[in-house]
Amino acid sequence: MKSSIILSVSLLTVMLSLAGCQSTPIKDEIDVTAAPIIPVTEDVSLDATLENRVLTLENQMKAAQPTLKKVEVMETHFKALSFELDKIAETYKIEEPVIASVPTNVVQPVTKPVKTITKPESKTEKKKESQPVTGFSVTSVRIGEQSKNITRIVLDTTKAAEINYDLDNTEGLLVIEIPKAEWSTTKSQVFQKSLMIQSFQASADDKGARFVADLKQKAKVVATARLSPSGTSGHRVYIDIEPVK
Repeated sequence: MKSSIILSVSLLTVMLSLAGCQSTPIKDEIDVTAAPIIPVTEDVSLDATLENRVLTLENQMKAAQPTLKKVEVMETHFKALSFELDKIAETYKIEEPVIASVPTNVVQPVTKPVKTITKPESKTEKKKESQPVTGFSVTSVRIGEQSKNITRIVLDTTKAAEINYDLDNTEGLLVIEIPKAEWSTTKSQVFQKSLMIQSFQASADDKGARFVADLKQKAKVVATARLSPSGTSGHRVYIDIEPVK
């Protein structure tokens, strides 16, 4: 505003100078002091107000710059977040399950699960299966005292039998095995009056029958034999033992 006023004053001065340079004859001497003086005034208060307003606006713009920068950064972040959310929604697009309609007038059959009941095997059945079915068995056990401190163990069988024995004085046991035979008589017994035998235990499996005697003292086998049927007696096999002197 101030520059415009100064420019106007300069133009006015130039015009006045040009007017004074015209070729009109001067009759009399010009009285410069008599010429009217045009005062040049400036609206100082208006100029100052405008400058103050401009400065105020500039200060407000400077003060608002950090806030505007924060808003710009937040807008950038929001745009990036929106882009990422769109990518996630596109990648993990969930399709709604298709539910098949079931006619209400159709009755669905109900099937019950069938339970298979397996009968547990009894101990007797297991033992029968473990024994060989040969028709050959031990039917009786007899233990008696002979002369000269000899103890005889007799096994009655349904047919001629072969036996294997093992005498272990360290453990105090006498083991007699009858291959391929079943055990069809007493499986255990205790002897109070026997010189050599305390008791015995018998069993059978798919290999045959086994007789195990607990000895009262150290012994040795002095004889063993297989006998054929005679009179009322059938097949027999015996073992004679005596104390070790």
